[in-house]
Amino acid sequence: MQNIILTGFMGTGKTTVGRLLAEKLKLPFVDVDAAIEAREGTSINDIFAQKGEAYFRRLETEVLREILAQDGQVIAAGGGILLKEENREMLRRRGKLVCLTASPAVIFQRLQSKKDRPLLSASPSVMKERIEQLLAARESLYRQVAIQVNTDFKEPEEVAAAIAALINETGI
Repeated sequence: MQNIILTGFMGTGKTTVGRLLAEKLKLPFVDVDAAIEAREGTSINDIFAQKGEAYFRRLETEVLREILAQDGQVIAAGGGILLKEENREMLRRRGKLVCLTASPAVIFQRLQSKKDRPLLSASPSVMKERIEQLLAARESLYRQVAIQVNTDFKEPEEVAAAIAALINETGI
């Protein structure tokens, strides 16, 4: 079976849904961000703070390449992984992409209490504005993904079940 790769903006449920989907499909689960943290021995927040976003994006591409060398995995790809053409090409070649979506209001609600989002560490009003800016900047990239699953007001189990059903029906 080819890789099933979940992408989408932060807070759409990639990691949570990915774990549940992998369990349902009896496949290994890999989180690109967790693999980066394991490799660097520090958090994504610290990588951004100490080495910057450009360093993180290079590292993200290296780790993605290593992960995609295997087939038959459910992969949670970072929210900004589609920013680089090289990543988009690798993802298209090495698996089926599923983009998880959510409205800015739902994303804000989900991320409000999290302190581990380097691009969003700010006051609530600034955070709301930043979510809208980042979503607007990435929207065209997310829309290029053929399979879109909205996660607004849905339990992760429900989203994972819908993706599993789609995989079983279409053989993706």
